Amino acid sequence: MLDLIKDYVRINNLSLAESQSSVYEFDCIIPDVMPDMLKILAVDTYAETSSVDKTSDGANILFKINYKILYLSDSDKQIKAFSAVSEHSAKIKFPAISEDDTLHVLCRVEKTDSVYINSRKISVKTTVRTEALQKSCTETGICTGISGADDIQIQKDSVTISSLAESISKQFEIDEEIELSSGKAAYKEILRSDAMLSDISHNIIGDKMQIKGNLQICTLFIADDISDSLQIIENEIPFTHSIEIENISENISHHTDFLLNKYNVEALPDLDGENRILHVTATVIANIDAYSICEQEILKDAYSLSQSFTLGSSSIKAMLISEDISGQFVLRDSASKTDDLPEIAQIVNVTAFPGEYSCSTSDGKVTVAGNIICNVLYLAEDADAPIASFVSLVPFVQNFDCPQVSDGMQVLASICVNHISFNIMSPSETELRISVAIKGTAIKQIKFDTISEITQPDSPYLEELSDRPAILLYVVQQGDSLWKIAKRYNAPLELLKEVNQLKNPDLLYPGQKLLIPR
Repeated sequence: MLDLIKDYVRINNLSLAESQSSVYEFDCIIPDVMPDMLKILAVDTYAETSSVDKTSDGANILFKINYKILYLSDSDKQIKAFSAVSEHSAKIKFPAISEDDTLHVLCRVEKTDSVYINSRKISVKTTVRTEALQKSCTETGICTGISGADDIQIQKDSVTISSLAESISKQFEIDEEIELSSGKAAYKEILRSDAMLSDISHNIIGDKMQIKGNLQICTLFIADDISDSLQIIENEIPFTHSIEIENISENISHHTDFLLNKYNVEALPDLDGENRILHVTATVIANIDAYSICEQEILKDAYSLSQSFTLGSSSIKAMLISEDISGQFVLRDSASKTDDLPEIAQIVNVTAFPGEYSCSTSDGKVTVAGNIICNVLYLAEDADAPIASFVSLVPFVQNFDCPQVSDGMQVLASICVNHISFNIMSPSETELRISVAIKGTAIKQIKFDTISEITQPDSPYLEELSDRPAILLYVVQQGDSLWKIAKRYNAPLELLKEVNQLKNPDLLYPGQKLLIPR
């Protein structure tokens, strides 16, 4: 009885779902201990994924929208700040999904609109874009030979695929206390803090990934001085962290994303009892995928000199990482406030994050196009609106030379903002300089056939071969190959080469005469 010999190989595929954008409404209520609101000054939001539950056709996603609100109080015309959180759900679909598949989901705020309802309530509409990446991994048997007979003639081929050696998601904490420099008034009340990761780099040392980067913090606060002045302070916190990864080395391709998941900033007293210490805590998530290149041998065809059998085949989909994409560029653009907002006196901070973007490929080139969403928070010399904010979209199109990339390939890319600088050009306009980093992977979809079954008749032995002459003379026809001829006459392939003294068995021409031994 003949059996298939199989190698069991991990076959991986990556699928990016079509991103979707939805509007979510929420009423932010001012806490009871805080004064009534006269006017909204600024509303900032960011989304945070809570959980992802797989379904038969996709995933149900739970996420939070975090609101940071500055307003002008009705009683004393002072700037006040409070936070709120709303919980929402979204559904994203995939054509096929299994229990073993892994999903990476990212929810990003694209737009926020707020409306004053009354002195205790703000209605906020937030546009959130949801993106999901599906990682599938199946243990698949690939036929490499046939057992059960000594006279099996086999034709082999090979296919190059990428296999996911390891996929991990690790988080690490940043915890730092920063003392306020002498000469500055202590913190009376922190109104708002914005944080972003910058200048992240990593390298492989042995079985560890060493990560370095900076956490940039910009804090708006009321100073504990005679006039309760508004002040801004910027801090940069360098960090290093090491992650142990078993199946990784310098020669293995890896794709890494870093996400600032959450952060908190609070003022603490120093030894003299003054609030001069800024305590910063943050959680960073590192998603790391390591890929190895596998040259897999496959059985293409086979026949026996003495038995008959039929081979059945099936198709396998796999992937090959064609090229890693990495680059940085700087965007310059102007951002203008609307006419209804007060004039700009001083920029507090500009936060920037990727909006919607897409990747396309052509031969030797990858194009990434999209926009960066910038939220400008500024001070104004206006008693009725001492703080205001507005949003500006900065478009970009960037081309990357990638020699191994061809038209139609899939590209998985992540974009992050490294640095933002700004300069006030006029009371209504500011110039923005945004340093953007792009990392990605170009993927070639591989599809190949593999032998999946073998069947034999009840009487498999070829008795009629004994009646055939010991030597046949065959004239090569158009489209013939040595394998086809040998299989047609159940001839030993190596003996066929030897008898005909074929120096190049792959080179046959019509009319050529071959001796076919039995």
